[in-house]
Amino acid sequence: MAFNRFNNDIAEDVLKHADIVRVVGTYLNLTKQGKNYKAICPFHDDTSPSLTISPEKQMFKCFACGTGGKAIYFVQKIEHISYNEAIKKVADISDYHPQGIEQFAKPKQVDEKKEELIKCLHDLNLYYQFALNTPDGKEGIDYFDSRNLDSSIRSKYKLGFAPKDGKATIDFLKKKGYSVKTIEDTGIAKMLSVGNYRDMNEGRVTFPICDIDGNVIGFSARRLKDDDTAKYMNTPETYLFHKTNNLYNIHIAKDAAKLKGFIYVCEGFMDVYALGKIGIDAAVATMGTALTSEHIQILKGLNVEIRLCLDGDLPGQKAMMKIARDLNRAGVSFRVVDNQGSSKDPDEILNQDGEEALKEYLNRLVGHTDFALNYYLRSNPLKTSEEKKMLLKEFLPILLRINSQIELDSYLRKLEKITGFDVESIRELVKKAKANDYNVSNPASYREVFQNFHPEREALQKLVTAERELLYQMGQNKAAVSFYEQKIGGFYDDIYRQIANFMVEYAETHDDMDINGVIVLVESSDLENRDELLNDLTSLLIETHPNKCDEKLLNNLLDTIDGEKKRITDEDILESSLEGKSELEKARIISEFRKRKMAKR
Repeated sequence: MAFNRFNNDIAEDVLKHADIVRVVGTYLNLTKQGKNYKAICPFHDDTSPSLTISPEKQMFKCFACGTGGKAIYFVQKIEHISYNEAIKKVADISDYHPQGIEQFAKPKQVDEKKEELIKCLHDLNLYYQFALNTPDGKEGIDYFDSRNLDSSIRSKYKLGFAPKDGKATIDFLKKKGYSVKTIEDTGIAKMLSVGNYRDMNEGRVTFPICDIDGNVIGFSARRLKDDDTAKYMNTPETYLFHKTNNLYNIHIAKDAAKLKGFIYVCEGFMDVYALGKIGIDAAVATMGTALTSEHIQILKGLNVEIRLCLDGDLPGQKAMMKIARDLNRAGVSFRVVDNQGSSKDPDEILNQDGEEALKEYLNRLVGHTDFALNYYLRSNPLKTSEEKKMLLKEFLPILLRINSQIELDSYLRKLEKITGFDVESIRELVKKAKANDYNVSNPASYREVFQNFHPEREALQKLVTAERELLYQMGQNKAAVSFYEQKIGGFYDDIYRQIANFMVEYAETHDDMDINGVIVLVESSDLENRDELLNDLTSLLIETHPNKCDEKLLNNLLDTIDGEKKRITDEDILESSLEGKSELEKARIISEFRKRKMAKR
C-alpha cells in the first residue's frame, strides 16, 4: 500500500476505527441531546450550540455556518494542519496505529534530554510497580489496602513501591543504560558521598506524577513508618517537573472532562481516587501548592466547567475563596462544592458514608456569589466597617444584575448578617448605585455611591440613645438599676458606664433613687473627668423622658442595645468618638480606647 496525501484507503481505515464523539470531544465540551451531541461551533462566532455530532452517521454538522464532515476533516480544520497530519492525529486519539501511519505525522523537533529523562522515569516507574508485588513490597500493599486502594486502582494510577535498598534502584537504572547525570536529572538520586547514590524514595510507596500526555515526570512518595522523616517526599523542581504548572491526574482527567463537561479540582491524591472509584475520572489535584495562573490556563484550555472541591476547614475555605477570585478574573466558568461547614474530604465521605453520600456531596454545587456569602457567614472574618464596605463594593455589581426581587432580598438579608448593616441601608445603596451607573473599577464611581453611607454610625447612635434612656430610668428607679446589673453589666459609652457605676453604688445604700444624690457622689470623687460626668448628670436631671419604666420598656432597651452592639465594632466607636474633637481630646480618647482593648484580652 502506497502512503501519500491522496491515499484514501488509509483515511478510510482510520475512520472505521475512530469515534466522532471521542475525537470532537477532545476539543469541545459536548452535551448529549437524544441520539446526538451538541457543542458550540468553533468555526464561526457561535453563541448557542449549533454544532451537531452524530455517532450514528459518524459526522459533524453546523446548521448555522454549514461546516460539516468526518473526524479527520474536523481535526484538520480545528488544528489548522494538513489532511495527512489530521489522519495521524485521529489515529492517535483513537489509539489505532496501523502499519505506516507514522509517515503521516508532521516531523517534530526532538528534545533529546527530555526524551531520555522520560524514558528513564518510565523504566523507573515500571521497576516500582514490579517491586510492589515482591516480598519487599508487602508493607506497601498493606498500606494501600488500609487506604482501600485495591489492585485495580493501583494498576490504573500506576502506584508502586521504592525498594528499601535505594542503591539497588540506582544500579538497576545504570544497567538499563542511563548515565549518572540522567539519573540525577530525574530528581530521584540522593548522593551520600562522591559516586555513592541512593534512591531518595527508598522504602516508600510511590505515586507517579504525569504530564498532560501521560509521561511520568516525577513522584510523590509516602513513608510507611512513623519516624522523623518527612511524611511525603516529592520530586524537586527538575528539567521535566514543575509543580506550579502540573496537576495530578490531568492526563486521565482531560479526556473524561471533555465528555462530562466538567472537571473537579481536589486537594489530594486520595480524593482523586475516591472520585475515580465512583466513575468520575474528571478530577485533578493540586500538589501541595495553591492553584497557580499556569494551572488555571491548563483548566481554561479544557473549555469545561471547573468544580472546586477543597477542604471544609478554614484554611481550605480561605484557599477556595482566593481560587474563586482568580478563576473569576480569568473568565473561567466554575462552581464550588458546598461542604456546608463539614470538614470531611471526598475520601473520608466515601469510606465512612458510602458511594451515594459522595455523589450527593459532589452534586451540591453553588455559584461564586453563594459560596462567598456562605463563607463570610460561617467564618465572620470582617472586623472593621471599611472591610464590610469593601465587601459591599465587591458584591454591588452582582446585586445590580439580579432581576428577581425575592432573590435580591435573600442576598440583602445575608449581607445584613455578614456586615451588621441594616438591610434597608444596603437596599438604598443598591438603588443609588443603579441610579449612578455604578462601575466597580472606577474609583470616582465608588466614592459617589458610598458617599454618606455610614450605617455603622446610625447603629452607634441607636445604641447611645438606648443606653441614655436606660441611664435616665436608672436615675429614677431601683428596678432599672437591678436590671442593668443583671442583664447589661456595662455600657459601651465610657461616660455612661461610669455614671452607671455611681448609680449602682448609690442604690446599694439608699431605698430610692435620686439623681441629686448621685451628683453629690460624683462631686466628692477625685476622677480626672469629674466635670464631664457632672455635665451629663446635670443634663439628665433636667431632661424629661416620657417612657414609663416597666418590664416591657427595659426589655425593649435590652434588645436594642444587644442588637446594635452586634452591628458595630470597637473601631467604629473609636472613629465616631474622634469626630469633631481637638487633637488633645483625640489623643485622650485613643489612649482610653487602647486601655479598654487591653482589658478585654
